Amino acid sequence: MEYRLLSEHFGKVKKKLLQYSEHFDIANHGDIKGYGREALVNEFLKDHLPDSIEYLTGEIFDQFDARSGQVDIILQSKLYPKVPLLGNTQLVFSDAVMAVIEVKSTLTKQHLYATFEQFRKIKALNRQEVIKGSGLLSDLDKTPCIIFAFNGPSHKKLMEHINKYAALKKLDLKDFAPDIIIILDSDFYICRNDGWIFPPVASPALFRHWEGLPHENLVGIYTYLINLCSSYLYSPPSFRMAPYFDKSILKKS
Repeated sequence: MEYRLLSEHFGKVKKKLLQYSEHFDIANHGDIKGYGREALVNEFLKDHLPDSIEYLTGEIFDQFDARSGQVDIILQSKLYPKVPLLGNTQLVFSDAVMAVIEVKSTLTKQHLYATFEQFRKIKALNRQEVIKGSGLLSDLDKTPCIIFAFNGPSHKKLMEHINKYAALKKLDLKDFAPDIIIILDSDFYICRNDGWIFPPVASPALFRHWEGLPHENLVGIYTYLINLCSSYLYSPPSFRMAPYFDKSILKKS
């Protein structure tokens, strides 16, 4: 089979990521494996995305001091302010967040439900400005959330888990569901039907999924994040510091 140039490139990158990922299986401790695979995803992003992005970890907070809990990877434009705790671990303004990524070695049902709980908190955080779409791209009023798993269930099983969680918690899918799910060792990815990767289709379904050549699922996250970078370049959300300090009070003991 003859591949296009970018297809061939991402095929080789995917193979390298999977090979390096297997190397971490030498470690006995699960945290070491997790940190190693998180570092691999960070390296992939830094190699492929513009230099205008920072890759942080830590906790996101909004103007009302609501918090996200620990997040693996937080993408933020370098034009926005930071609140460092130690090195790359930071408190991050919700209005400065371009996207978040949770990295999983193996995406089990338990891990998936825990990630949904976290994404629910993240998407509930207030954003003062939307992320601007253009053309067929919808404006985004909630922080984009991505799952990057090195292996996991089938597309059909993932959709079953998403719908069962929504029914169990009595939630709208938009309030917790990921914007993209990448299962690296599979041949598909799932994305929102909002135009940020594919032109939206006239369907009530919230998601679309891609299945094609056996190594192109990295193209999905690459396309999505490049479109986000373009949005922040040409229509950056305005940032207002004042609401984060508004009405601080001194509590009486």
